[in-house]
Amino acid sequence: MRAVAHDVEFPTIAGFPTLEVRVTASKRRTGRKFCTAASSHYDHSTVWHAERMDPWSIGLIVLIIAGLAAIIFGALWDRRRNKRRAAEMLAPPARTIPQFHPDSPAPHYLSDLQARRRTEGEEPTDLTDAERQTITEQLADPQTVTVDAGYASRDFVTDSSSAWAVLEWPAVLVCGDPIEAFRELIPTLEKLILSKTPLVVVAPTIAPDVLATLEVNAIRQTMRLVAVVCHKEGLSAVAAACHAMIIDRSDRQSGYLGPNDLGHCERWISSATSSHLVVAAETTKESV
Repeated sequence: MRAVAHDVEFPTIAGFPTLEVRVTASKRRTGRKFCTAASSHYDHSTVWHAERMDPWSIGLIVLIIAGLAAIIFGALWDRRRNKRRAAEMLAPPARTIPQFHPDSPAPHYLSDLQARRRTEGEEPTDLTDAERQTITEQLADPQTVTVDAGYASRDFVTDSSSAWAVLEWPAVLVCGDPIEAFRELIPTLEKLILSKTPLVVVAPTIAPDVLATLEVNAIRQTMRLVAVVCHKEGLSAVAAACHAMIIDRSDRQSGYLGPNDLGHCERWISSATSSHLVVAAETTKESV
C-alpha cells in the first residue's frame, strides 16, 4: 500500500481564518478510500466517503421488500375472501321464482265441486254385459284371491250398474304404514302415468286430503286408480297374491322402487265391502 500526502493552500479572504487542508490518498486492492483532514484554528473534522454497494446486496433488499409485499397482499386477500364466504353462508339461499310468460294464459283453478265433475268427452268405463258375465265367473273361481276390504270411496267406481271398480293389468302398491301425505305417492304416480299403467293403492289408512286427491284424479281420468283401506292380514294376502313388496313411508318418499317392488295382477275388482285379485296363469305357476 502506498500513501501520498499533498498540502493544499487556499487563498486568504479578509476577515476569515486561514484553512489548511491535507489530503492523503491510499490505494488498496479492495477499493479506494479518500480521507480528507481539514485543520483550522476553529474546527477539526474528518469526512468519510461511502463505498459503492454490491449488486447482490441490492437484489437481497429488493427480494425482502417483494416478499413482505406478497405476505401483506396475501393476508389482506385471505381476509377479504373469508369475509365473503362467511357472508354467503349466513345469507339466505338464492331462489329462482318461476314466472309465467307474459303471453301465456292465466292458470285456471277449480273448486272442489268443479274438480269432482267428469270432463266432457271422457272415455266411458262401464262394462258390457259380456264383460260383467266374465267377471262374475272369475269371482267364483277358486284361484281368485279375495280380501274383505273394498274401495275407500265410491268415486273409484268404474261400472255404475254393478258398482264395481275394475282395473285391467294394474300395478299394486302395498303400503305397510298409513299414508299421511300425497308426496309419498308422487314418485310412483309419475312413473305409472307416463306408461299409462293403472294403480291400486292398498294401505292401513289413508289421510283424508290424500284420499280426496286420488278421488279427483280418478273422476277426471287423469289416471285409472283405486284406493283400498285394508287391515294387516289383508295386506299380507294381497302382497303374497300379486308378488308385491310391502313398502314403508321412507321408501315411498325416496321413489326408489324397483320393478319387482310393485305387485301385478290380471284384473282387480273392488266392491264396497271386498276386493278380488284375478291372478294371471303365469303368476299362479310361479307362486306354486
